[in-house]
Amino acid sequence: MVVFSVEAPNYIMKAGSSEISAHCEYKRSDGRQCGARAVHGSDRCFFHDPSCKAKRDAARKAGGIERSRKAAVLPADTPDKPLTSGADVSDLLAETINQVRRGQLDVKIAYTIGCLAGVLLKAREHEQLERRVQRLERMNPSDSTIPTLVESELRSEFESEDYEDYEEPEEPIEQ
Repeated sequence: MVVFSVEAPNYIMKAGSSEISAHCEYKRSDGRQCGARAVHGSDRCFFHDPSCKAKRDAARKAGGIERSRKAAVLPADTPDKPLTSGADVSDLLAETINQVRRGQLDVKIAYTIGCLAGVLLKAREHEQLERRVQRLERMNPSDSTIPTLVESELRSEFESEDYEDYEEPEEPIEQ
């Protein structure tokens, strides 16, 4: 539990503790006070306390080293995976997950593979629908099965709560 004092609003005291923490006393170039909490035993925060310079430098160096670390990628001669079915995509995703777990593949690259796999599956789905529509369009118009086929295609496409109450408009009466 944290307790604030009305007399000293810049100071925070943990309940049951004698530690008091204040805001950093550093003034910015625009005259505003730094909003960070002061380091224990100092009136300045980690970034403005001169005694923390060595720790700041070490942290900055460690951050630069981590940022410059090369991402784990597969070798250029890694064979392509066939992605002709949902099972192939599933196999690729399972392999990618295991490569990330072993540290052979960077998480960002694996995320990209996952996104692209989803796009590929969606494109394959649209491709199948296009083929079905083309097949229906090639059928003989006098064939009595066309309305049934088209109706079943549309029903499967639009079966949802949004279309439950939909009624076909009445056709105008010709005179």
